[in-house]
Formats: sequence, C-alpha cells, structure tokens
Amino acid sequence: MFRVTGYLLIAISIIHILVGIWLFTEPLSEIVRNGVFNTTAPNPFAPYFDREDAFWYMMISPLLLTLGQLCCWAEAKGISLPAFLGWNLLGFSVIGIVIEPISGFWLLILPAVLILIESQKDSTRLTKPTEDVHENSVL
Repeated sequence: MFRVTGYLLIAISIIHILVGIWLFTEPLSEIVRNGVFNTTAPNPFAPYFDREDAFWYMMISPLLLTLGQLCCWAEAKGISLPAFLGWNLLGFSVIGIVIEPISGFWLLILPAVLILIESQKDSTRLTKPTEDVHENSVL
C-alpha cells in the first residue's frame, strides 16, 4: 500500500511543480533574471512578495517528492512507516484546508490516511505472536 501512497505523493509533487510554473511564471523568471541569490528579499523591509510566494509554493514539491520516494522505498524494503508520519501529513493538510479551502491541500488527505491504515495494520501484526517465533526461540 505504501507504493500506491508513494506514487500518489510523487504525482502530487509533479502536479505541484507544473502548476507552480504556470502560476508563477513571471516571479520565477524575475528570480532567474536577477541571478537567483537573494532575489526574493534583498531588502528584508521591502521584500518582493510575489517572488516569496513563488519560492515557498515551489519548495513544498521536493518535500512531497521525498516523502513519496520514502514510501516507495519502505514498501520495497518491507518496512512500515510510523503512524506519526501519517498524522503529521493529515494535520498539515487539514490546517492548509482550513486556511485555504480552495487549494491542493485536499490531495494530501488520501496519502495521509493510507499511511495511517498501513501503520495500523503493521502495529496489529507486531502485537500478535506467531508460532514460528516460539518454536525457534532459544529460551
């Protein structure tokens, strides 16, 4: 299930990048034209808010991509992710929805719930002892 979650998060990050390039073409172009370094707020008391918006909007994409890759990696290794990861993602999306209801924060609810479901399955598996463990025990 983490692989599905991972692919969902990777897709969301790619969509986020594409929408960001579309929405913020001009501020991103200005950042590049001005040499990238310190181009969002060269004067902290008079920042370029459109450039800051573009920057912060684009910065979430690598984090979502990394989280998606982590989910795919965990599935390939047979490792389960901790529930706090799902709760954090769910909390992040709910806060985002409350502050900005017409946004992409809604897309993060499904991956968050899938992480929580998978972590719950794993925690119930760990609490039930199996016969193999007792038969192969040294004690």
